[in-house]
Amino acid sequence: MSGHIENLDQKQQEILNEFRKKVANVLPQDQLDDDYFLLRWLRARDFDLQKSEHMIKQNCRFRKEWKIHRFLEEGLPELWRNYYPGGYIGQDKEGSPLFLLNIGRFDVKGMYSSMRPEQMTKCSLAVSEKGMQLCEEQSKLLGRKVEGVTIIEDLAGFSMRGFYRPAMGHFTKVVQLFEDNYPEFMKHIFIVNAPRIFYILFAMVKPFLSQKTKEKIRVLGSNYKEVLEQYIELDNIPKALGGDLVDKDGDPNCLAMTGHGGEIPISYYLSELTNENDRPLDDYCSVVVARADTLKLDYDEFKTDYHNIAFGVIKVIENEDGTAEHYEVIPVMRRNSQVTLEEGSYFCEDAGKYILQFDNTFSWINSKNLHYIVEVLPPDETITDDLETMA
Repeated sequence: MSGHIENLDQKQQEILNEFRKKVANVLPQDQLDDDYFLLRWLRARDFDLQKSEHMIKQNCRFRKEWKIHRFLEEGLPELWRNYYPGGYIGQDKEGSPLFLLNIGRFDVKGMYSSMRPEQMTKCSLAVSEKGMQLCEEQSKLLGRKVEGVTIIEDLAGFSMRGFYRPAMGHFTKVVQLFEDNYPEFMKHIFIVNAPRIFYILFAMVKPFLSQKTKEKIRVLGSNYKEVLEQYIELDNIPKALGGDLVDKDGDPNCLAMTGHGGEIPISYYLSELTNENDRPLDDYCSVVVARADTLKLDYDEFKTDYHNIAFGVIKVIENEDGTAEHYEVIPVMRRNSQVTLEEGSYFCEDAGKYILQFDNTFSWINSKNLHYIVEVLPPDETITDDLETMA
């Protein structure tokens, strides 16, 4: 059986009923009553009750710690809106949102040099949140449940120049967040105009994708138009891909609907460390993080002398059974702290233990000279308001 609401066997129905009881204390009533919602998590874990329960509880924690409800309210920064060449352009034949990504127009190095990892991660997740919102809107409009998003990835113009190795760590982290928190989100993924280099890069990414996601990816050949027409009406397929859709400017690539992409001007790049940092070195605590080692502190700002280092904030959560769980409230990712001063804050809504982790385990050759400043501010109302705004 497929595990969808119209095609459940007796055992799957029993697991669904038991699953609803298991998560009754963490979900709002509208989600508890939504079989479509619950079945997404069960299918993602092959109807393993324990794994599904763990997954959905982790998602509740993720949405709280990341303040996901704010993503769409805050909107996307101008840089992302203009230079991220992806957006929702219509629907497929079943009414599911249709997302187009012109990867060949994505300046990965420029984006990575112009935004901090947390910003890029939030923008990436906001794309998923928007898709979920559109699914809900389509469900109400059509009077039936619409699940999943259809994606077209156009690699026209993509070359090795578009591959930026330092961004791979960030990309794999985002993929993992996506796999863990947006199950069954992608319905179809069609890749068109793929150059030979794509297959090498795809082989590097595949280990981070679930089997279910891999099965939804189709790399199309020169007959991609015929395949797309099986799933999408011509008036929703960009004219550049053989359909009839153009944007408001008559552009067959629909760049006004997705963001024009292209090379990001250097003026957007984060300031170099020597220009940005106006604090004397004596203000910093300094330490050497040995190769293949980590430094954990029980972040205001930090920098390294010659090489990058990974950094994140980990919340220690005490479980009722006495065990402790380490949860990344700011994912541990590599930072170009040898180029730009890394600075930021995290608003601790819950009292407890938070670990600031500097990770050099990826480097088997270079130790890193790290300089950091950490300030813990009291829960003053004014400070709380400022931090919430920054968050």
